[in-house]
Amino acid sequence: PEGEAGMSDPAELLRQMAERSERKLRDPKNLAKGSWVQMTDREVLDRIDDELTEFLEALDSGSWEAIADEAADLYHFASMGADPERLRRMNK
Repeated sequence: PEGEAGMSDPAELLRQMAERSERKLRDPKNLAKGSWVQMTDREVLDRIDDELTEFLEALDSGSWEAIADEAADLYHFASMGADPERLRRMNK
């Protein structure tokens, strides 16, 4: 459609990022870190801040692989912050 020149295919981007996200979350190294359900809001925000710093460094690298990995990590921690189970525990 007009006005979208140069835009990536959102369906393809979402597919690639979903695959990357799942692969990273299922990595034994990440599974060993345990659950985020007990994390406080501050802990989640601190992790997002750390990941944002890593994302900015990846952007400087120009490597799509590095940028996509860090984008997935940002998504993970934002999603963990929004996890209904975590929110229920925080609001007890």
